[in-house]
Amino acid sequence: MMTIEHTIRLTSESHFGSKAPPRLPGVVLRNLPELVRQSVLMAFEGRTMPRGRPPAWLDRASDIRFVGLSGDDDTILHFEAPTLGEAAEAIYEQQEFWDTRPSADDTGLDLLGDVICDVRDHNAASDRFDSRLLNRLSRFRKPLKGGYDSMILGGHRFAATPAIFDQVAMQNATQMADTTPTSNRVRAVGTLDMIRASTEAFAIMLDDEQEVRGVIASGQIDDLSELWQKRVLVLGTAVYRPSGSLLRVDAEQITLAENESSLWSRLPEPNGRKLDVARFRKPQTSKAGLAAIIGKWPGDETDEEIEEALRELS
Repeated sequence: MMTIEHTIRLTSESHFGSKAPPRLPGVVLRNLPELVRQSVLMAFEGRTMPRGRPPAWLDRASDIRFVGLSGDDDTILHFEAPTLGEAAEAIYEQQEFWDTRPSADDTGLDLLGDVICDVRDHNAASDRFDSRLLNRLSRFRKPLKGGYDSMILGGHRFAATPAIFDQVAMQNATQMADTTPTSNRVRAVGTLDMIRASTEAFAIMLDDEQEVRGVIASGQIDDLSELWQKRVLVLGTAVYRPSGSLLRVDAEQITLAENESSLWSRLPEPNGRKLDVARFRKPQTSKAGLAAIIGKWPGDETDEEIEEALRELS
């Protein structure tokens, strides 16, 4: 199988080079395979957790190999990764009306690079990640706090303009993961407009011609063939982007919509956004927080006077 060379450059003011502390590159090596796997699955199916047993093409597409370490100043990790066209050959052989597949010349590390770029740009409306992938990406916090300034993915498509994961990207990943709306139960009505058997994906067209994409969470994709171009009812779970817009619907049931109201033919909206705790954190100074309160109570009132004041307030 044809492979492409990639590098991850770990920059540091300590100039570790090829004599890096094992625990820091070790965090990268432990988390990288699953990050690539989730990035690949996200690009093909729009989700990061496969349904049931992972397909063989996913195992092949995410089969990256660590082939060495080098560097006199920065620590450079060397990898090889297969092209998606070879790893998922059967998928690329299928003809599609709306081809949303990544380039067959890409690798799983290229797709991870796309994720990193969108995260660093704070693209909250990106289709390339969900909260699960963002949380996995946040595990690179340890190398960034342990002595490295950035991780730079290069090689192949990112040879000229590398994908940079640094403190900015780290903060964006954490913030977007924390504020992504929680998933909720939905029902949606529309015309079954697309079925993709290879990735268990589908799409319905709402009455206002907006598209809702989804994946099969229960049942078989083949069961939808008789519903093609018909009005259907989708029951399942809505998954959202950090921006609050709908990412996909994990469908548990898709049936013919016989007497369903057009009220359900609309984009599912989140019930509420997660609380961004960081917005409520305020620095403690001499004029703010506890310091502004401690010592301000006169302290010479009697218990009776305090009780009387409380009665007046109530």
